[in-house]
Amino acid sequence: MSLVNQVLNDLEKRGVNVTQADAAIRAVPRPMRINWLPYVLIVLFLLAAAVTAKWYLTREEAVVVEPVVTASPAPFELVPGISDVAILSAPLEASAVAVAEPLPETVEQPAAEVAKKPARRTAGRTQGDTAQSQNDPAGVVTSGAPMKVISPQQRAENEFGKANQAVQEGRIDDALTGYENALLSDPNHKASRRAWVNLLLGLKRNEDAERVLLKGLRRDPHDASFAMLLARLQVERNAVPAALETLQRNLPDAVDQADYQAFMAALLQRQDRHQEAVILFQKALALVPDNGVWLMGMGMSLQAAQRKEEARAAYQRALDSKTLNPQLQEFVQQKLKEL
Repeated sequence: MSLVNQVLNDLEKRGVNVTQADAAIRAVPRPMRINWLPYVLIVLFLLAAAVTAKWYLTREEAVVVEPVVTASPAPFELVPGISDVAILSAPLEASAVAVAEPLPETVEQPAAEVAKKPARRTAGRTQGDTAQSQNDPAGVVTSGAPMKVISPQQRAENEFGKANQAVQEGRIDDALTGYENALLSDPNHKASRRAWVNLLLGLKRNEDAERVLLKGLRRDPHDASFAMLLARLQVERNAVPAALETLQRNLPDAVDQADYQAFMAALLQRQDRHQEAVILFQKALALVPDNGVWLMGMGMSLQAAQRKEEARAAYQRALDSKTLNPQLQEFVQQKLKEL
């Protein structure tokens, strides 16, 4: 400042107006100094942003690759008896959730929140799948409460009960349909087949009853009760040879059934096969010794085979059984007189 004052003093001595000189001096512009600090800070910020962006992109690529590799379904073998849809759905759904998860959220959110989010998505999907499975006509249940499945045997029982109720109420057509539906559900439901046959016989539809019995014997060739009932129907239409063939086929399954043995013996007797008839009468009487009718029948075959003493003994046992009605008693007494 001393130099400036000296210059001003010199000007005053020379008569120069100090105010103008001062103004002239003050009007001289100062050299401009550039402040580089803000620019440097901006450049550093941009560099830091670029580095940060590159780091984010690198992490994002890593996150994109990792779920696809870890969640892809591994090959497996189909388990017999399990729906292919049910087997394939679980691994495919798991991989779909892993790929569909938002990747930026996986990077920015805390690890605890990211771990919880798939559980919430899975829960929502489970509820949707459960609602869909309950409306699925195929009955495939992949999650939630399983649908109640009715077995063919249970359906047959239900139809059998409805048919019996229809019989009691006099709805015969409904009963016939019910028994048939029961056998469609379970062809081995013998109670329905037997009830159906009895109802058909009550309606004098013997031919239909025979067809139902034949189907039953094809399902179970060892059912002696169906064979005996079929043979009776065949006898009613005078098809004795066919009835004997039916009974002979099932004879090994009826060794402990006295009425089966006696019925076949009576048919053999009608075919003049008396020796065979005697054997079967004896087997029947070994199970039921005091059946007067069977004793009478055995006596008749013994008499036809000229085994008179044995025939007389059989007739006498028949009278002693006290099981014959008056007409049969008179018939046996007449036979004894002939001997």
